Amino acid sequence: MLDKLVYFLSVVRTGSFSDAARHYGISASAGSRWIIELEEKLGVSLLKRSTRKVVATEAGQHLYDRFNGVNAEIEDIFSELQHFGQEERGTIVVASTPLYARRFLARIVGEYLLDHPKVSFRIIETAFDVDMVEDVDFFVRANATYDGFQEKDSLLIRRSLQRYPLVACCSPQYAERYGIPQTPQELSKHNCLFAHTLVGGNKWVFEYQGEYTTVKIARTVEVDDSEIIKSIALTGGGIAYLPLMMLRDELADGKLISILGDYLNAEFELNLYYRQRKQMPLLCTNFKDYMIKRTREIGELEP
Repeated sequence: MLDKLVYFLSVVRTGSFSDAARHYGISASAGSRWIIELEEKLGVSLLKRSTRKVVATEAGQHLYDRFNGVNAEIEDIFSELQHFGQEERGTIVVASTPLYARRFLARIVGEYLLDHPKVSFRIIETAFDVDMVEDVDFFVRANATYDGFQEKDSLLIRRSLQRYPLVACCSPQYAERYGIPQTPQELSKHNCLFAHTLVGGNKWVFEYQGEYTTVKIARTVEVDDSEIIKSIALTGGGIAYLPLMMLRDELADGKLISILGDYLNAEFELNLYYRQRKQMPLLCTNFKDYMIKRTREIGELEP
């Protein structure tokens, strides 16, 4: 509720949904939805919308006049608390896709605790969307991206952490028994392994000579853990579509073989999300900066 009220102040001040949204790092449509939710909560219309400008209704102006001063006091309080001592202490809550948690986050948190012994962490390992959980400070999600990809509307700020090519692959045993598909369309006749929340679910995207093909694959195994998918592929259970960073060793020693090499694959992107706040606690700001820096450094060290 407080975020919506603060955003409402900015809309009245600027007379524009888009200008206010740009200030808070969210889309104009997300900001418009925020205002609608605030109006529904209060049971009154707050803004008059036109093609040229947004102005407050009588009720909206009253809310602006009463809350504007209160918000300034709240910001002052936050600013004062930021400077209460320099020692970092408190709990940071991170919700992360399993792949990032195991390959990056565990190492990053371990390193951070060496120098910040009074900081504690609660890590929620999940591939699902948890951005409505109020006590989570940071969210790490994975997406399959390609030219023209549009992420769903979100009120969260997004920072890209790492990008990797996706690779379609299978074991030599699977290829010997069932053959290798020569085009993406042939995947519908094969056993395919997928994570619904990680790499596009049962719709895989390939590009050939500038044209994109979306293929609805056979739903053989669905599990929201890429490591499990790789294990099933290694035993000959089917075709997987996974980020290259997971497959380098297996591809090098022949335990897995890359298929559909004439087609360019979508990319696998790890993203960090967090809420827009006027004053992010120093505890969270420092860890955020360290997490972004170390994720990119660790990624650069991979073969």
